[in-house]
Amino acid sequence: MVDKIKKTSGLIPVKKSHIEFYNKFPLYYISKDGEAVLFKKGGDEIKEGILEKEMPSRFFIREEDENSVTNTLLSVLNIKMAKAISSKGIKTIKQCLCQIVEEALENPLEGILSTLPETIEILFYNAKKTPELLDALTSINSNSPKIIEHSVNVLTLTAQYCFFKKYSDDELRKFGLCALLHDVGTSYIDKKIIEKNDQLTEEEFKELKTHTTRGYKKIKSHSVFDKSVAMTALEHHELLDGSGYPSGTKNISFEAQVIGLIDSYEPLKYSNKSFREALTPYNALQIIKKDVLQGKYNKQVFIDLCSCWIK
Repeated sequence: MVDKIKKTSGLIPVKKSHIEFYNKFPLYYISKDGEAVLFKKGGDEIKEGILEKEMPSRFFIREEDENSVTNTLLSVLNIKMAKAISSKGIKTIKQCLCQIVEEALENPLEGILSTLPETIEILFYNAKKTPELLDALTSINSNSPKIIEHSVNVLTLTAQYCFFKKYSDDELRKFGLCALLHDVGTSYIDKKIIEKNDQLTEEEFKELKTHTTRGYKKIKSHSVFDKSVAMTALEHHELLDGSGYPSGTKNISFEAQVIGLIDSYEPLKYSNKSFREALTPYNALQIIKKDVLQGKYNKQVFIDLCSCWIK
């Protein structure tokens, strides 16, 4: 929700596209003289059409309102997503999910703790009633930045696995949060590296690998999450033969084993690269199968994923 530019005099810039959600909060703009000027008081509604007039190019909220604004925005998106599910608005559902992930990546974990479990519950509860929902979500290209769409795809693929395994609601929630936040550490990585469509250089890959420890530290600092969520962020690139990163451990949490395998499958199936096109599910799984036979991934998890993805 917060644009990544320097904070100004205790104010934080906000996206103009979100202004409709800010009726409860005071809004400011910066005058030509560099002074913060009140645009509207908290509680005053933003009249329809006002933003089409000649208005400031950027608005600001107070620092002390940041968490409340973020919670309000994400609650609205969750409501919007629930309504879209009831009307079978698949594209809207994915757009809402992508916006929620975008907020998490732009402002990692600050102000979103109360709404993420609700997001998982809304999605999983409705997916139980409408199994084809998850297939539809992963088939839609939302045109979101790569890491956002990737996280949403990993979340929906994980949901398919969890339903196939008949996990309890608590397990569904845990695995959903592990999937949603597994790449939260990428918020610290240069976007040029994240969005690059060619092979990474050695230096770029070295920088990218730091997202595991950075994500782990950020999640671990918030005690509301099950420890498996932080461990998944840390270990989802570890491999059972010790050839993964960041530490080369063979003792990997089960959640990280599942999310790590899904994390490897998703770009093979859903992303075009300059050096290869997106693959069919069968061909993508054949590539991963080679690593399974070499002892890099959990064989039973692979078999279960094949069973719920290949229909």
